[in-house]
Amino acid sequence: MRKKYIVKPLVSVVMPSLNQVQFIEAAIRSVLEQDYEKIELIVADGMSTDGTIKKLIELQNEYGYQRLRWTSQMDDGPAQAINHAISLASGDVIGWLNSDDMYTQGAISKAIEYFTKSPKHQMVYGKGQHIDSMGRILSNYPTKAPPQPLNKFMNGSFICQPTVFIRRMALNEIGRLDPTISTAFDFDLFIRFFKRYPRQIGIINRIQAFSRIHPGCITYRLRRQIALDAMQIIFKELGSVPEHWLWTYVDEIFDSLPFESNDLLPSKQVEDFLKEAAKYYDRKIIVNILEKLRQDARLKLATQNIGIEVHPDGWIKKDCLLKFKHENEKARSILLECTSNWPINKIFILKITTPEGETKSFKVESQGSFFLNLEIPEFEKKGYKIWKIKSSQCFVPAKFNKNTKDFRKLSIKINSLKITFFTN
Repeated sequence: MRKKYIVKPLVSVVMPSLNQVQFIEAAIRSVLEQDYEKIELIVADGMSTDGTIKKLIELQNEYGYQRLRWTSQMDDGPAQAINHAISLASGDVIGWLNSDDMYTQGAISKAIEYFTKSPKHQMVYGKGQHIDSMGRILSNYPTKAPPQPLNKFMNGSFICQPTVFIRRMALNEIGRLDPTISTAFDFDLFIRFFKRYPRQIGIINRIQAFSRIHPGCITYRLRRQIALDAMQIIFKELGSVPEHWLWTYVDEIFDSLPFESNDLLPSKQVEDFLKEAAKYYDRKIIVNILEKLRQDARLKLATQNIGIEVHPDGWIKKDCLLKFKHENEKARSILLECTSNWPINKIFILKITTPEGETKSFKVESQGSFFLNLEIPEFEKKGYKIWKIKSSQCFVPAKFNKNTKDFRKLSIKINSLKITFFTN
């Protein structure tokens, strides 16, 4: 009996690139040094100016033209670059890896093994992990295994993009990436695949790729646009957008202050975002959100120079950070008006750790208002400063009130804050 030989398909990996010379070599090697031989890599560069072209020439000389091809031309964004790379690809299976991400060893052979065992399946993805610029693991991607109902996409993508492999014929049928979407084009593609092939999508139960999070990546730089694009896609494909999409981005605005603040006040950032997102919601929802925001302590306390970890009702947890962007050399201190309205009288200690590492204690002896004065030394250079506020005690509202399910561990309430200045 003759032995049956299986012809292994060519895998085409497409890679968009723009000024990622710091990471692109590692990305390329993670593709071309796989344990699967039939691979071609097509890099679509957007006219990088940081040395990427020189690196591509070096790597092409090393691996050869058949294995690594590249173009460098102006494009309208990564979606257009990826589509261009796909048009140059010859493989029956398409993988897509960004120039700052990496495959794990064996990722491609595992994908082909899956497709061989499941010939009717059109897409497969695996588990992924977030890494930082140094390659250190930050977290696991929140992956969900198929099949999944379409409404699961209302909570965001559960597919780690660099782990995805697609049959070329299915991609031709579904259509390529939508270049009119500036950020969440992968999210759009995944929803279209789940619509068309709900039972023909599989998962590989291993870490298939690393998705890099760093200051230059789209996820980090364009969170506002990602939120708006995702909302647009959900509205178009699924008909309605859950309210949590609004609150998630509003939370991000406050969480990022002041290190990622721009020229707009936080209140203006929130206002502009809600104006753009309002078209996806009933007017009553927007009115309700605006009313909640009027009472939101974060909006009242937020400035371009100060960010504090505070709940919407003004309470802080047992451990809290206050972040300060020091731009004015005359800044003397940050003055916080606080309240300790606990359900029982309790003496506790607040330990304040300064940006210089010195720890000071402040005793809270009774309920009511008090002030914390966080001094900025006169000789302090401009830059980012962080104070740590830690309480020796905390209380849980639900333990004192059976009518609430509030299990937060709370310390003090921040009523107001301001920067004081030297007069001379």
